[in-house]
Amino acid sequence: RKMRTVLPLYAVIWSISTLDQAESKKSAYIKSPPRRQTSIQSSFVREGRFFPTDLFKSQDKRSKREIQRCNQWSRLGLASILSPADSATHNVTFRLNPSISEIPEDSWDACLDEHSSPFLQHAWIRCLEESSCASPETGWVPQHISIVIDGKVKGFVPLYLKAHSMGEFIFDNAWADAAYQNDINYYPKLLVGIPFTPATGRRILFHPELLESCSRQELADLRRTVGEFLKQLAFSNKISSVHINFLTDEEASDISSVLEEPSEHEQSGSSIKNSLRAFLSNLSKKDRYLRRTSLQYHWTNSNANNGGKPYTTFQDYLDCFKSKRRITIRRERKRVQQDEGIRVDAVMGEQILKHKGLVKRMFEIYLSTVEKMFFGRQYLTLEFFELLCESSFIKNLCFMCARLNSTGKDLKAKDVFAGTINIVKDGVFYGRYWGCLAGKEAKNLHFEVCYWKAIEYCIQNGLKRMEPGAGGGDYKWARGFDPELIHSVHYICNKSLQRAVSQFLDFETESNVELTQYLRKKSVIGKKRAPAAT
Repeated sequence: RKMRTVLPLYAVIWSISTLDQAESKKSAYIKSPPRRQTSIQSSFVREGRFFPTDLFKSQDKRSKREIQRCNQWSRLGLASILSPADSATHNVTFRLNPSISEIPEDSWDACLDEHSSPFLQHAWIRCLEESSCASPETGWVPQHISIVIDGKVKGFVPLYLKAHSMGEFIFDNAWADAAYQNDINYYPKLLVGIPFTPATGRRILFHPELLESCSRQELADLRRTVGEFLKQLAFSNKISSVHINFLTDEEASDISSVLEEPSEHEQSGSSIKNSLRAFLSNLSKKDRYLRRTSLQYHWTNSNANNGGKPYTTFQDYLDCFKSKRRITIRRERKRVQQDEGIRVDAVMGEQILKHKGLVKRMFEIYLSTVEKMFFGRQYLTLEFFELLCESSFIKNLCFMCARLNSTGKDLKAKDVFAGTINIVKDGVFYGRYWGCLAGKEAKNLHFEVCYWKAIEYCIQNGLKRMEPGAGGGDYKWARGFDPELIHSVHYICNKSLQRAVSQFLDFETESNVELTQYLRKKSVIGKKRAPAAT
């Protein structure tokens, strides 16, 4: 295990140090993060608050120049480089749109189905852009792609020009550091994804009629055509790279390569040999998207004690844990519910508007985490949440509101002091934006609101899965959240940097795949256990 931890770092240091001299005049050594990156981060956060205009007050000339370049690109609209691309059976052209508002909501949402991620909905993206959360002033320049096939718009791609790496949750800051230490410009870059949203979903949205008429191979060809266009877009405008984050496994396989998960025999007998073979083989691979595999931890409504059927009560869920863990969970919940006298109410959809001031209160709770944590980033504004509640998206919102039992049966916004803002759609609970007002903290309240009450809500409403977002793998896994592989693909125009990143990703992917298999095998709720004594 120590070998697997050290080798990826060694691979990056070694490969970066071998960058072509024609492309890099400096040798790459481990240095402190460049001032440029620090400047961008500090311009986004001041005293825990978010000030978009502060980006232009940065003292770093390169940072300011990149933001201004993004704004200039937004005005030009990239019309000069559009050109047709021929897939195997279709004539495909592309148009760029400087705002999601330029695309009719009906046309965009027609490319989604009932199982699509809620974050792909036109209303969610429009609220982000209209509230200036994702805008040129904050380093997000919209350039959404309309896919025109045989003269008709048949799909879309959510595309942004980025001047930084914040709000993406597929972390490439180390790549940017390596690039700048070797005189390689890493920003601006192209990002296909949804701002501030670590949730998997389709990234190339095709109309259902096209999906029905295309074979599996034709669909793969169309996705590769979109990938080639994005590469052309980057090269034509001297953009460093293309990143497609949180795409589906099928999309990643079509654009890059199929993810191969090693068998137990390969893991135990020849993992180092296979890693070395992959390391050497990738030295010769050029001009391709690199596939990256990350980890998240999800809860699934599947009772191991009942043949994988959904849980019927929270007690069924507890019965899947070992006795000691069940006692700990009951103690955690008792401390909050009885000792502290706190209750948690779920407020869903249109019910939110019936509680005056609740949206503003939940925004203040969201801000509290930003202000208390040194790593806090306020990406969202009150205007964003207000726009969401005015749109059709409100049906997907779910507020978990914590208040004292003594406040009575009826919920009032002023009594709520902690909670989460969540999204629920198609049987999936997306946990987001936890916070607790200063001076109101209680031990285990975070676990009660974010995990236990949310799981209880999922069981009561027959939801099939809960995705609590990025981070926190250790305590999520201990509470019954098992690891899931998350996919992204990346193309870097500089060949030497591309080769260095490729070598690192080989080791990272192997480590994450093996860790996922190991933790699933050791899942704290994955084995059938005898029910707890009552």
